[in-house]
Amino acid sequence: MFFALPGASAHGIEHAAAALAGGAAYVVSDRDPEPGQDAVRSRTLLVTDAAAALKALGLAARAILSAPVVAVTGSAGKTTTKTLVTAALAGRSTPGNLNTVPALVAALVEAALMDAGDIEAAAGPVNRGALVGPGGPGSPVVLELGIDRPGEMAELLAFCRPDHGLVTAIGESHLSALGDVASVAREKSRLLAEAPGVRLTTPGAAALLPPAVAARTRVVEARVMPGGALSHDGHDFVLPWPGRAMAENVALALTLATTLGVDAEIAFERLAAARLEPGRLQRREVGDVHLIDDSYNSNPLSAALALEVLLASPGPRVAILGDMRELGEVSRQRHLDLGAATRDLDLVIAVGEEAAAMAETNPDVVTVPDDAGAIELLARIPAGATVLVKGSRSLGLERVAAAIEARG
Repeated sequence: MFFALPGASAHGIEHAAAALAGGAAYVVSDRDPEPGQDAVRSRTLLVTDAAAALKALGLAARAILSAPVVAVTGSAGKTTTKTLVTAALAGRSTPGNLNTVPALVAALVEAALMDAGDIEAAAGPVNRGALVGPGGPGSPVVLELGIDRPGEMAELLAFCRPDHGLVTAIGESHLSALGDVASVAREKSRLLAEAPGVRLTTPGAAALLPPAVAARTRVVEARVMPGGALSHDGHDFVLPWPGRAMAENVALALTLATTLGVDAEIAFERLAAARLEPGRLQRREVGDVHLIDDSYNSNPLSAALALEVLLASPGPRVAILGDMRELGEVSRQRHLDLGAATRDLDLVIAVGEEAAAMAETNPDVVTVPDDAGAIELLARIPAGATVLVKGSRSLGLERVAAAIEARG
């Protein structure tokens, strides 16, 4: 079924004919097809509110789904943690960062039909459509909940109704609509307030939660040993990924898995083999350069965590940092702060209009308007350098990371 939803500048009904030609059986819309589209009209169900109908479908699917549902949210690390949890539980999850209403409804519907035997489950970790992961019918369903405005978390929880909830980290993100960190924490905390089962978060996020929510949530501390191993439940695990944030993500996934009955050694073996989504703090050796590709997105919290990894890496150290967008009134100050945090680096390239403010607090910063400008400066990277690439999604800094790889 193709849900034709209203958008900011167009309506989904304009794509109904293409959706039917592509295999959709029916269209659900709050607007009639254009005149002359009789074939589309004959297969269109008119409703008062297509978005509300979509959520109602998700709720109906959730009502018949008996498999446990785990929800993950946070200002940073939620996609990675979702992947780790899915691996540790041998479950199913939404692919990539698909965390909005249409993706979540599709995942719930697919899981419900799969568990009812109406969709044949293919063997192995294949993409079945709305769900990916190693799990088959009856295995846990792991959902990533993303929000960028007040009230959105409540909307998602109303039909997802997760059994267990994890909050990875809380920081300044989507402040243009959410206002401040207190509002971000309040919205994220709704997951922990409503999930009836296991509720987990990190120490940093716990300090920002409303007291009543914090009191009913288990705080998971990542105990990293001097040699770099994560100590958990009497076991020491050598992490395949760098940084404090990754250790916290692993600790959350391990804690949830062991609490739900998975052996710690088995859970870690599964998640250590997980393939993380592209552009999430991934290290690659490219010729004589050590690339840290964290290009997918950026906000003050995730940028600070990525810089921690860079500063702990072998020098020379290079950062290619793009705009951190949707920060509202604090945007300029946060870019000034980011510039100050880069003073000890050997080369810093700031990409974008907002990131240019970094040069005011670090005079050595080189500013460029876009990814093409950054690519032109790659020859300046010293031999043997560790290079961090990070910026908001809209800048497309994955092209910079790809250009570094292409240089070999």
